Amino acid sequence: MNRLFLYSGLLFILILIFDAYDRDYNTPEIENYESQEYKESNTVGQPPAESALDTTEPQSTVKAKRVIETLEGDKLLIKYDVLTGEILFSELKNYSKELESDDNIVILDYENKKYTAASNIQILDNTTLPLFTKKPVERRNKVTLEAQNIPGIKIIKIIEVLDNSHQISVTNKIENTTSDAIQVRNYETISRDNNSTASVMLPTYTGSAFYDEENKFSKLSFDDIFSNKQTIKTKDSWISMIEHYFFSAWLPTNSKQRIIYTNYENNIYTIGSSTNYQIIDTNQSGSFKSLMYVGPKLQSEISDLTAGLDLTVDYGVLTFLSAPLFWILDSINYIFDNWGLSIIILTILIKAVFFKLSESSYRSMAQMKKLNPRMQALKERYSEDKKKFSEALMRMYKEEKVNPLGGCLPILIQIPVFIALYWVLVESIEIRHAPFFGWIHDLSSADPYFILPIAMGVSMYIQQKLNPAPTDPTQQKIFMFLPFIFTALFATFPSGLVLYWLTNNVLSIAQQYVINKRIVG
Repeated sequence: MNRLFLYSGLLFILILIFDAYDRDYNTPEIENYESQEYKESNTVGQPPAESALDTTEPQSTVKAKRVIETLEGDKLLIKYDVLTGEILFSELKNYSKELESDDNIVILDYENKKYTAASNIQILDNTTLPLFTKKPVERRNKVTLEAQNIPGIKIIKIIEVLDNSHQISVTNKIENTTSDAIQVRNYETISRDNNSTASVMLPTYTGSAFYDEENKFSKLSFDDIFSNKQTIKTKDSWISMIEHYFFSAWLPTNSKQRIIYTNYENNIYTIGSSTNYQIIDTNQSGSFKSLMYVGPKLQSEISDLTAGLDLTVDYGVLTFLSAPLFWILDSINYIFDNWGLSIIILTILIKAVFFKLSESSYRSMAQMKKLNPRMQALKERYSEDKKKFSEALMRMYKEEKVNPLGGCLPILIQIPVFIALYWVLVESIEIRHAPFFGWIHDLSSADPYFILPIAMGVSMYIQQKLNPAPTDPTQQKIFMFLPFIFTALFATFPSGLVLYWLTNNVLSIAQQYVINKRIVG
């Protein structure tokens, strides 16, 4: 029984490890992509050639010094390069880096993470990059740029930070005054290095991802991008760069077919999306609109923006369980307006759902505990003959109608739910910087005084005392150290996670104590 109980705990940890690995590395196979070997080039994120007719050579990077200007909305401040129109920096005005810090969260960051985004026009058979100049500023959140360095062609770029939103609108207009028709397409890119701030103890995904009608939500890790350039024909798609709690994404603005592609160059990883070429006749104009989200994984904000965007909240393979659990947790918090209290109430509800399973498990453990003196006697009697000991033990189980597996199987059934709730508490930005009471000012951070982890360790110790003692001396030593190991481990975990675990343990102790009293006395 105790060996199985121990194995159940180890299985729980292994599932967590596998789930974390799956979230980071197990990218679904995409059937309609074309893989190419990486060849070094001097590009600035342009899409690959669409066909043999596309002979455009890679455009060279701009050597001129950046001219950096600022735009500011109600929720978002950005910096952009006047010459290229590239978005270089984004600051979330309502999200601080640390609790009670004056420094805000920065997502796009051209200096520290080489993390930038752009929406541009590519002209077939043209190798000259448009160089922009700034027109008179219209508003604090909007600017118009104009490029006329390509003979016979004028490009106008309008960048606007939308008020009361974490979105950036980029409109690219092109006017053709040449004597010939031209072919143009709009493309969008997100680029960054592979530096991640994810915790070793709580691994979360940092990398690119995309969504389309056929493949749904798919990740392309930095390793995927480094290994192969990819082009994927899609429709109604969006591309993104994801990190814990925050992300950036170019959203679909129409239902036309697009091409998603990736590139690696000079330690920079790029995911891009482009339209098909369209013809602009002489003395005609064309317009392309791009819409970017750069902000928190706040489900109430992103779920209505476009299909699948809420999947950036990365619950992994147990999303089908985690999503409804978060909905319940969010609904409880809507009533009580305290995420810590909501975690406790949700834990109670889950415990109620599994009450009968838990009762069966604890009843089996209590019966095993009652039989423990007889087990010890049998072990002493047959200390030299393990076969006879096993036979005598099975006879005793049969006589007493005790199932040695009865205590572990119900626990195994509950493990997926526990893991699903675990990822809800890890991934939900709603819990970030959320206070509980007293000394807990941030449920997403570790307990500063280690009170909750210590209480959790004590609860584990009490649980052990309520369970039947292991007959194996090695198992006894392992069980003796487990509360200390888990206390040290949970001391680094967010206090919201520890609160959930402690609440579950306390409820389990109460239920198990009552059952033990009835059976053991």
